[in-house]
Amino acid sequence: MTEHGAHPGVGSLFLPLVNFLLFAGLLVRLLPGPIREFFRQRTARLREALAAGKRALAEAEETRATLERDVRELPSTIANLKADIRSTADRQRANLLEVARRAAERIRGDARLLAEHEVAAARHALRTEVVEEAIRLATDLIRGGIRGEDQERLVRDFVQSAGTAG
Repeated sequence: MTEHGAHPGVGSLFLPLVNFLLFAGLLVRLLPGPIREFFRQRTARLREALAAGKRALAEAEETRATLERDVRELPSTIANLKADIRSTADRQRANLLEVARRAAERIRGDARLLAEHEVAAARHALRTEVVEEAIRLATDLIRGGIRGEDQERLVRDFVQSAGTAG
């Protein structure tokens, strides 16, 4: 089967070409300043865009290189961080142990002082109690052992000694 229809030829393109050339000629003739300015600005914008693209490409390459270096150095960075954390933890542990040791020594000293104070207070209380008991026992013995004539003699001796002292 063959298709029948009109195929465009060179002749059918002639009129649109003439129309375009007339339009372009009129634009160039009537608007040369604005057309030049438009193309100058467009050229400047394209150059700026190309320069920005080059800068962005350079920054991207630099970032990629930095990332590759960081990825290569990651194991050593991790090892360094672990070592830093361990050394910091060891220093903190040593500091805490020293603080705990000092606190324990202070607590022991305070307990020793408190015990000495309690022992001194107990000795004093015991001495006081022994003295009071000795006085009570001596008083009971004296009261039980003094007779009427002993009492008269004691009073006479006291009166005589008071008279000679005065």
